[in-house]
Amino acid sequence: MSKNATLRRILILSGASLATALALSLVAMVASATTAIVSLVLIMWLSVWRIVGNNRKEAASLKAELEASRANTNAIIERLCGALGMRDTVRDRELERLSRLASILVRQMRIPTEQAAVVDQAAALRDVGKRGVAESVLLKEEDFTEQDWEEMKRHPEIGYRMLSEVTFFRELAEVVRCHHERYDGQGYPRGVSGEKIPIAARILSVLDAYVAMTSKRPYRKTRTHEDAMQEILRHAGTQFDPVVVRALAEAERRGLFGEGRENGGRLDERESRVASEV
Repeated sequence: MSKNATLRRILILSGASLATALALSLVAMVASATTAIVSLVLIMWLSVWRIVGNNRKEAASLKAELEASRANTNAIIERLCGALGMRDTVRDRELERLSRLASILVRQMRIPTEQAAVVDQAAALRDVGKRGVAESVLLKEEDFTEQDWEEMKRHPEIGYRMLSEVTFFRELAEVVRCHHERYDGQGYPRGVSGEKIPIAARILSVLDAYVAMTSKRPYRKTRTHEDAMQEILRHAGTQFDPVVVRALAEAERRGLFGEGRENGGRLDERESRVASEV
C-alpha cells in the first residue's frame, strides 16, 4: 500500500471520529441516550461504508496495474526469447503444457496465483544462461565428457547473473538459478535444499521433469503419463519437494490434468540434450 493511500485512510478515520464526537454532543443536548446511540451507530456505519468503498476502488486499481505489469513482462520475455533464438513450435507447445499444469498445481497447493506466472516465465527463460556456455559444448554431437557436463552446469548461474541485472527480473532470476537444484541438496549450481529453494523453482522442477518424460525424445522412449507419475513419486523427498509431488498426485487423482497430458513434438537428439538435462 502506498504512503498516500495510508495517509488518506488515516485522515478519513480522523475526520469520521471528529464528526462523530461533534454529532453526539449535539444529539445529547436535544435528544435521549437511545437516540444518541442510534445516531452513533449510523454515523459509524456510514464511515465504514465509505472506507470499504475506497478500499474496493484501490484494490481494483491495484489489480489492473498488476495485470498490465504482468502482460508487459510476458511481452518482454517473448521478445527476448525470440531475439535469442529460444522459440520454436515444439518448445512453445511444451511450454504451453507446462503452463497449464502450473496453473492447476498452484491452485491445488493454494498458494498465490502469481506463482503460476513466475513458473511460466522461469520455464521460458530457464536456459538463457546457455548463451554463456562454451559453443564447443553446445554444438557437440558425441557424448559429453565430465568436463563438458561441468561446463553445462554453469548455465543456471550465468542465467541468474544475466537476469538479475534487470530490477523487475530479480525474483525470476532466483528461480532460474535454482531450477536444477534438488530438494535433498544434491543439485546444482549451489547445492541448496528444501525450502531454501524458491517454491516456483520446486514446482518448475517437478513439471519440467513430467513434461520432458512425456514428450518425444530421439534418445529415449516416450513415457506414458502413468510411468512419468510413478517416476516422480519415487523421487519425492530426494529430487523433488514432497509437498509439490503430493499436490500433483492429488490434481491427477481429481482428473485436473486435461490437455497437460498430451505429448509434444519431437526435438532432434542434440537439441533435446542441450535443451534439458532432466
